[in-house]
Amino acid sequence: MNHKLNPWLDLCRALAICLVLLSHGRIFLKPVFPDSQLFKFGGFMGVELFFVLSGFLIGRIIFSKIDSSQKPFDWISGFWFRRWMRTYPSYILFLFINIILITTIRQESFPNIVEFSTFTQSLLSPHPSFFGEAWSLAVEEVFYFITPLVMSFSILLTKNKNVGVLMSMFIMLLVPLLLRVHATLYTNMTFNEIRTISLYRVDSIMIGVVFAWLFIHDRINKFAILGLILIPLTVYIAAKPDDYIDKSIVLKIFLFNISNIGFACLIVSGYKINITGLLRKITAYVARWSYAAYLTNLPVLLTIRYFTQPPITTFNCILLWATFIFFTLLSAAIVYSLFERKVLKYRDAIRAK
Repeated sequence: MNHKLNPWLDLCRALAICLVLLSHGRIFLKPVFPDSQLFKFGGFMGVELFFVLSGFLIGRIIFSKIDSSQKPFDWISGFWFRRWMRTYPSYILFLFINIILITTIRQESFPNIVEFSTFTQSLLSPHPSFFGEAWSLAVEEVFYFITPLVMSFSILLTKNKNVGVLMSMFIMLLVPLLLRVHATLYTNMTFNEIRTISLYRVDSIMIGVVFAWLFIHDRINKFAILGLILIPLTVYIAAKPDDYIDKSIVLKIFLFNISNIGFACLIVSGYKINITGLLRKITAYVARWSYAAYLTNLPVLLTIRYFTQPPITTFNCILLWATFIFFTLLSAAIVYSLFERKVLKYRDAIRAK
């Protein structure tokens, strides 16, 4: 099975980071384009698309590992090593960059380094304001840690790989849903607070895994296009003011899954589309830089706002917005080329020995 990103998945990953940048960059446009506040949907939608993409890709890897393993747990250490070497070094780099920022140009209390280093800063409580984008990375890393364990224990318990996989997927869809039900009905947490709690959100990635399983077994392909109607529905809701969602019990619990299923259908529906030419080249580069761009975009935004005056003219607003996009992608390309790619080569060299 070939797990390399195909052109369609590159396009989806590029779309995800562009949605995030659209949302964060609106701060430069709002003074003269108040309606740009509607772009807030991009932050929500972009991250949810990232989650589903991760689940779809990682799910296929996990299923392959389970199929080829002789014992339930013998594949886990190698899986953990590859995933953490892909994500952890860049995360730690930007953890220190964010620490530098709060000691220089941003007023922020000093974080709990142990919690941030172990991705436990938002395990069962809302993510701190420090290193705000790290909440979604914590969700991913918690997912990478617990999913192989849940699946392997399920396989050990059932003595059947297929039954164990199905049982573990059900568990990891149900438990976060129940946690959100409890948070919505019995606490005062807002939608955005619930959104950042790791154990409340791992089902968003698991939906990608489920659709990977359905895709592999050819049980969703013909019907996936019907799920695409969920995407514009979610865009409409996510563009609303925060209190609109907070007033709805249903949305606080299920909006995540509605968007996840819509994006999973998008991934499956377009998987065999062959993208070529300039669009292919652009999306391939942006997809390659997407992780670094996600990490660097808020530090770039903060730096621009610190060293420039608030824009008041149309020209200045557009200029600062374009500057934000340009330097985010430029810094992401630099981080990828000089750091991330070298770490990945080192990882592959270790595993080849």
